[in-house]
Amino acid sequence: MIELHTPNGLSVEVPETKAEDNTPRFDVNEDMKNAVSYYKDNGYVIFSSCVSQESCNQLRNFWEKNIKSYQGTIYRQTTARAEKNLFNEKKWIMNPILNLQSLNPNLFGDLRRTVENEVFSNLSICKALKSILGEKPKIVQSMYFEGNSATWEHQDSYYLDSEKIGLMTAGWLALEEIKAEAGRFFICPNSHKIDLGRQNIENNIADNH
Repeated sequence: MIELHTPNGLSVEVPETKAEDNTPRFDVNEDMKNAVSYYKDNGYVIFSSCVSQESCNQLRNFWEKNIKSYQGTIYRQTTARAEKNLFNEKKWIMNPILNLQSLNPNLFGDLRRTVENEVFSNLSICKALKSILGEKPKIVQSMYFEGNSATWEHQDSYYLDSEKIGLMTAGWLALEEIKAEAGRFFICPNSHKIDLGRQNIENNIADNH
């Protein structure tokens, strides 16, 4: 384990290997009932091996081919503006892309088609989401992150939600293994039970909105 801190200063013990991680992982084909129960209790759930390694590699290759070499502007998640790629010293794109399903098919057709076929139409992902939502899932928004943009703690509901508050869900797909010290995607268990209208100094782990 290593100790890291979130952007708002919360101390977190981060496992460096799967052996150090006691978070349960579920199989969509074997344990869906327990997975849904875990999701409702904790506000998140992890499913393993929904997308093949081959498909993950394809997506990363098309990202390199279609996006990183592009000199024009693309709609971005952080600013909601069309911007050129912003690279860090390691040549990772630091301004994530918003809505891959809306990418220009003439410029980024390989990446868009692969995302649509291997992720958005993925049977395992769709099965998991249908079980959690109780209905066929619909895409509202998608993103692609390469560099770690160090997003602060927040509740997604503050920015985007369903007609009935709290009934939207989000899914994150890891395309590769990364080192623990690079920073992790993290969630705050049970934070889905915090009423946004009743936040106070005692329970507010998601300020800076």
